[in-house]
Amino acid sequence: MNKKLYSKLALTNLKKNSLMLLPYIITCIVTIALFYTMNSLVNDTALKNIPGGNFTIDVMKFGSLLFTNLSLFFLLYANSFIFKRRKKEFGLYHLLGMEKKHVRKLLRIENFLIALMTTIGGLTIGLILNQVVGIAMSITMNVPLTLKIFSIMAILKTLVTFSIIFIIIYLYNLKQLNSVRITELMKGGQIGEREPKAKYVLAVLGGILLISGYLLSFMVSDPILDLNAIIAAIVFVVAATYLLFTAVSIVLLKMLQKNESFYYNKDHFTLISTMLYRMKQNAVGLSNIAVLSTATMIVMTTTVSLYLGVNTMVNNTFQFDVSITNAAENVAEQQQLQTFIDNHKERYDVEITSLSSYRGGQFAADLTGDGKEEFFRLLPLEDFNSLTNENISLASDEVLLLKGQETADLQSITLNDQSFNVKDTVEELPIDTSLAKSIEGNWVYVVAALTGEFVQSADLENSLMMYQDINLQGESDSVNEFSHAIADEAETIGNVYIEAKSIYRETVLGTFGGLLFLGIFISVVLFAETALMIYFKQISEGHDDRHRFTIMRKVGIGDKEITQTIRRQTLIMFLAPLTVAIIHLAAIMPLVMKIIGTTAAMDHTLVVLGSALFAAFLFTIVYGVIFRFTEKNYQRIIIR
Repeated sequence: MNKKLYSKLALTNLKKNSLMLLPYIITCIVTIALFYTMNSLVNDTALKNIPGGNFTIDVMKFGSLLFTNLSLFFLLYANSFIFKRRKKEFGLYHLLGMEKKHVRKLLRIENFLIALMTTIGGLTIGLILNQVVGIAMSITMNVPLTLKIFSIMAILKTLVTFSIIFIIIYLYNLKQLNSVRITELMKGGQIGEREPKAKYVLAVLGGILLISGYLLSFMVSDPILDLNAIIAAIVFVVAATYLLFTAVSIVLLKMLQKNESFYYNKDHFTLISTMLYRMKQNAVGLSNIAVLSTATMIVMTTTVSLYLGVNTMVNNTFQFDVSITNAAENVAEQQQLQTFIDNHKERYDVEITSLSSYRGGQFAADLTGDGKEEFFRLLPLEDFNSLTNENISLASDEVLLLKGQETADLQSITLNDQSFNVKDTVEELPIDTSLAKSIEGNWVYVVAALTGEFVQSADLENSLMMYQDINLQGESDSVNEFSHAIADEAETIGNVYIEAKSIYRETVLGTFGGLLFLGIFISVVLFAETALMIYFKQISEGHDDRHRFTIMRKVGIGDKEITQTIRRQTLIMFLAPLTVAIIHLAAIMPLVMKIIGTTAAMDHTLVVLGSALFAAFLFTIVYGVIFRFTEKNYQRIIIR
């Protein structure tokens, strides 16, 4: 055979198999476009110059690696369905005189054409998408961001990565071709499975694992310390999903089959028999779809709630607009910065609504005697009385504590083997106590007299710090600019440390803006993977079921009844994994809230629940569109 004939035959094959190949090709294009966009962001210097940009770049690098693995996995998965449907076609080539080496060459040309087509299409869309993402990131991060239109490094990485992926797919096809006999090729995808037996033990095991996984997720109190429990819960739920679909579905169908009045009904007989005949394979596919659907909705919920909860995170982390810290002996530096603030507040049209100055220090020790070291902030009693206009007195061995979960019932604390009595706990302190909710450790706030034994034991005299907390009033842009000006001035003065709420908000927006886009990218890939899995599953089974429905027509069953059977079967195939995924999402929401609350200092339950509802709603809509598209193609195969 000459080269032109191979090429012509390859093009003819692609056109003839367009029903199967078109979704695969579209998914390849979308994946390549997203991969290029992500790597273009990684290599763009514009991101490095915005607050939180370096974190966003690190996130995108991780996303690029994750994308590569996801792309390889589900493109191989989709390709396996396509190859299965084409086995008979390759068998016919053998009957026409073509040897396997000729088929291998044909596969190589087809694979090259698909790779060339999807790479060009993906890169073209990626160049456009990159600019759209740049505009969207500018809006979500609230910073000016101009991305390069063209990234040589991103293009090269995309070309290399997907060239390797397409080579792996080609080698996989060669292995499949060489591992089957000609007679098997002629049978194509018609090699079915025996009717499975009811597996009651596995069904019970699946129920136990599911309940155990849910209970473990509910019992997690600290996601950082209980990481092993989280991993175990995920493993249990995933395993239970596979076991329940494989075992419970078969048990249920067997029970319905034994009910003669129900089973021997024209509306039920065909549905139950066709689903039961290949249920083992169906169940694995449905389990895959359920797990992927759950992962997609969890990713969407987490990223959207993190982004929407930015203000909550910022307010939980900062109680004041600007906080100034410096060593007590650096009085001149603090006065110089205070002069700058007083002289420039009118220029920025900003008013100082509150200002508090106090002394103190930060230390670490096992105060509670539980064997774990706590961080603690020491506030002198004299400064406490001055800020609150109170006149509380403490004995030399007495302290006050900020009331919290660990300090509410403490009668005494220990420092350097000395015990100090807790006279009382206070509901709040007139200073920034946001560290009490820090994820970095257990912070305790202690009030003690400067002349008392606790202050001497902590050696506060040699580590005394000055703190100043300021609240500003004005337009948000003005407050932001003034905060930046204070931070810049502090940097020129030196020996003064500044924390500003608006600057932190910019950093958080940059951080979670990047996470939001990574979540969107991953969600799109998972959406595509789920859609492809559903589509090829239905198309593959459509070809397998066509001859059964042909027999049904011969025994007098009309197209209307066949169409109703197809609709019921497709509804079950679609609604079962969606229902399970939504149940999983609902069950795991308490754990998701704990993870977000711990890692992002966000306790806004309504934001997380709203994000989960949005994710479930959006996923259901997209899922429904896939359902309609797949059902029509399935019917076209069966009824034609």
